[in-house]
Amino acid sequence: MKTPFFPILGFALCLLLSSCIVTSENPLSTPANAEADPRLLGDWYGKKEQNLFRFTMRKSPWMHVDIISSKPGDKMDSYDFYPTTIGNNNYLNVVITGKDDDGKPTKAYTFIRYTISHGRALQMWKISQDVTAAAVKAGKLKGTVHQDKSPMMVGTPPRPDVDVSLTGSTASLAKYVRTADVSTLFSDKMEPLYRVNPSEK
Repeated sequence: MKTPFFPILGFALCLLLSSCIVTSENPLSTPANAEADPRLLGDWYGKKEQNLFRFTMRKSPWMHVDIISSKPGDKMDSYDFYPTTIGNNNYLNVVITGKDDDGKPTKAYTFIRYTISHGRALQMWKISQDVTAAAVKAGKLKGTVHQDKSPMMVGTPPRPDVDVSLTGSTASLAKYVRTADVSTLFSDKMEPLYRVNPSEK
């Protein structure tokens, strides 16, 4: 299973473990109720890793990003997604594809909150594993939480890594996000991206 946008995080572990992200069977909104965000279009880069992120338009509201490594010969990743606006916050529904244990294709979503400052700086936050795992265990979200008996320790401070899979409907997910403290729910801050050509927007 692909792990979206992780090259800009600098977390080598997340390049290897699909459980580094929260996945969902359903998006935060349906494509019919979503709109593309033209502010994302164009080339962005991360100062730390120096990777290039090229955002393009598919068929609205669907958009696409190609991640081009700064290291010659490294594989380029790409993802399809579309934005969702809930209240005053903007999110990306990123499609994650992979294969199950039987080799059959799988499709899921993961969610990223984002802001664009003055059209030049793109800041993103992953949805928190810890917060969603606690919400599932408390019955606030539908889903499953899996933790190995001898889990690998991740994060700061180190804690057991868990695999969170959400199964609730789009409406229930959107309701939970709307009433949640988004700074806590989306607390995994990613490296900011900067527009290659600030005059584009």
